[in-house]
Amino acid sequence: MAIDRRALLRCAAVALLGTASPRRTGAAPRPSLYLGAGVDGAGAYRASAFAGDGARLFNMAMPGRGHSFAVEPGARSAVVFARRPGTFALVVDLARGRLLGEFATSEDRHFYGHGTFSRDGRRLYATENDFAGGRGVVGIYAADRGYRRIGEIASHGIGPHDVALLGDGDTLVVANGGILTRPDLPRVKLNVPTMSPSLCYVDRRSGALLERRRLDRSLHRLSIRHLAVAADGTVAIAMQYEGPARDLVPLVASHRRGEPLSLFRAPARIVRAMKQYCGSVCFESGGRLLAVSCPRGHVVTFWHAGAGAFVAEMPVADGSGVAPGSARGEFLVSSGDGSVFVAKLRAGAATSHAILRDPRGRWDNHLVAATPA
Repeated sequence: MAIDRRALLRCAAVALLGTASPRRTGAAPRPSLYLGAGVDGAGAYRASAFAGDGARLFNMAMPGRGHSFAVEPGARSAVVFARRPGTFALVVDLARGRLLGEFATSEDRHFYGHGTFSRDGRRLYATENDFAGGRGVVGIYAADRGYRRIGEIASHGIGPHDVALLGDGDTLVVANGGILTRPDLPRVKLNVPTMSPSLCYVDRRSGALLERRRLDRSLHRLSIRHLAVAADGTVAIAMQYEGPARDLVPLVASHRRGEPLSLFRAPARIVRAMKQYCGSVCFESGGRLLAVSCPRGHVVTFWHAGAGAFVAEMPVADGSGVAPGSARGEFLVSSGDGSVFVAKLRAGAATSHAILRDPRGRWDNHLVAATPA
């Protein structure tokens, strides 16, 4: 997608419909912010932020549909990426809700919608498609030099969708979905019969493949799509199935370095309700529980990370974005009907209450928590 830069800057200057809240003074830290992309009542694309109590902080215009965010260490700013096969990324000042800049992929690449920063904030790593070469790459951008693209490393697979940095600060974990696409046929999956998804650990400096895990060959149509990383290095995985609708396949898994992939268990009725499609995944603040959204099934599922077992479900219309709440057993969930809910798990059951409602708009795929240092 080409960006009309002047139009973008004009719309950003006038689009703070819910302007940024006044800057707080004194020693008290800011609460966590939550970031999400969406569409307003007029059909315009927005990048939005709200506080943990649902208070809207800003609602900034974008030139096209957004997907997810990478938050700079310290949460002073964040980058929102275009949805595949978009090529734009915007840098947003989180304190003031204003556009700091924009950058794009090279002409022979497009974004998949996810990225992550190095620990020092100097480098941004973004999943990208080398569509001419039919391979995945991770683009490297110098955040300390105006987000200039300074290189790339192989994702060691096809269709790298999500990427995260492990706690050692040097290892990237990449979800290679295995699906071959081209920007001229943006929603067409070109290689479903021969898909080969993988979870890859890559040295962010050298690009060396440190470890690769694949599913059993019988599950080769199970696309590894979204990731969450716990403090102890456990990687949670949410997947999407490209096989027959009648198949009941596991859609949630976890992994620890040096071990096999661990597929999570759930009753058949839950697997059916998930409609073979997971939208987002996150750990709660304590790292014990997972939330996994299933927007096609209009349900959010909750899992015990250590046991690899289903815990509870909660109906949410077109619910896709999930993020950790402020307490253990608590999550925030965004909906395609414009609502945001706080979901709480107690005694194996989920309850919820709405903290934000916007019937004129709708939230898109992801919610991202941005906690200031």
